[in-house]
Amino acid sequence: MAQRESLWIAGLKAVGGAVIATLAVRWLGVTVLTIPPEFLPLAGPGPTIFFTTVSGVAAVGVFALVRRLSSRPVSLFRKIAGVVLVLSFLPDLGLLSEGAADAFPGATPAGVSVLMLMHVVAAAVIVWVLTGAGDVESGGKE
Repeated sequence: MAQRESLWIAGLKAVGGAVIATLAVRWLGVTVLTIPPEFLPLAGPGPTIFFTTVSGVAAVGVFALVRRLSSRPVSLFRKIAGVVLVLSFLPDLGLLSEGAADAFPGATPAGVSVLMLMHVVAAAVIVWVLTGAGDVESGGKE
């Protein structure tokens, strides 16, 4: 992009792009793989839209804070995003435990793998838009 854009415009693009991308992964996953319909996280588009939007808005907020406080905001944000991505896999993996079977019936390795791939896709879109593609102003930093 030739002209720099505000963080909030980039944030809208990041969240919107992440929602669209995760919906595509969800659709492909439930179309191609055998995922029981009672597995609520993938039963419809609602949870995908909600959780991707909430986490995306949080990521934009973290990036805004990091830009303000860090002398190297892009590098630091990418590290934070990587750590958060890895941590986001823990609840998904927990869905495969025996204790989660009552709360999340239908959880299968295929369904959990789709959720984890959705996390990777959302993170990639958000980080790419905020730190790379959008040429977001970094306040003279990086």
